[in-house]
Amino acid sequence: MDFEHKGRRFGGRGNQRVVYVCHCRLTPIYIIVKMKEITKRTITGAVYVLSVIVAVCFNRYIAAAYFAIVAALGLKEFLSIAKQNGIKLNQPVVYLCATLLYCSVAASCFPLDLVCEQWFLICNVLRLAFFAAVLCLIIASLYTQTDKPFTSLAYSLTSLAYVVFPLALSNVLFDVGAEGGFNLLLAVFVFAWCNDTFAYLVGCKFGKHRLFERHSPKKSWEGFFGGLAATLLAAGVVFWIEGGNLLFWHLIALIVSIVGTFGDLVESMFKRQMGVKDSGNILPGHGGILDRFDILLTVLPAVWIVVELFTMITWKMIY
Repeated sequence: MDFEHKGRRFGGRGNQRVVYVCHCRLTPIYIIVKMKEITKRTITGAVYVLSVIVAVCFNRYIAAAYFAIVAALGLKEFLSIAKQNGIKLNQPVVYLCATLLYCSVAASCFPLDLVCEQWFLICNVLRLAFFAAVLCLIIASLYTQTDKPFTSLAYSLTSLAYVVFPLALSNVLFDVGAEGGFNLLLAVFVFAWCNDTFAYLVGCKFGKHRLFERHSPKKSWEGFFGGLAATLLAAGVVFWIEGGNLLFWHLIALIVSIVGTFGDLVESMFKRQMGVKDSGNILPGHGGILDRFDILLTVLPAVWIVVELFTMITWKMIY
């Protein structure tokens, strides 16, 4: 990109001032670089979307393995950012807790009780082992060589609650609507993509009023409502294709849009505090795992809560 500066004189004699106007001219090299960047982002985005669809639509064990990898990579990014900011963490114990947490949630969703008579016992053992590991993590913080051991403990526990647990809940949501209907987990991803895409497009075109300038200066109320409208329309399309309960689909869409926006802001807050632009570089043109899954880290727990409440209310109405 070349810049030309042209001076223009204003004012009368003795009181003249020169104002320089900057003219920007796009060069072929700049255009090529931008096109390469757009191509890279498009390819990465397509691979990401395809991988999610294959994992969610194939079977529960593929999905469990996929989200386990995502959780491991996201946890690695979180701990790496904390380490860059001088926060010493007991990483082996954190990884042990994360493994037990994910496995205990995922295992409880696997229909293996007919194959293994002791499967229920195994699930309980995994849960107990997780709580024992967390207790060890708390005690181990006493021996952490740092001036702020409680800060270290807080980051360790946050990494489990913020990164690992939400992704583990994907196993719980996998079955909802999967039999002869639109998989709820896939619907959540579709709604999140619609919200993210149209919030960006509408925000770029019409965004004037800042949504939360302190944490994300580029987000606007116009973009938020644009994403919300698109997500609600997507819910209507899902209902038109698959049927079911229209209120339920719109409720899920509403949660994805509102809670997902907060999830995006939380991720922005975390990165701003830590002084990083992206959580990682594993996804060319998109940053890291936490950058791509930031919305889902708050949406999945919220959807899980709503599904549980909806199930209880429906069960009471039937019985």
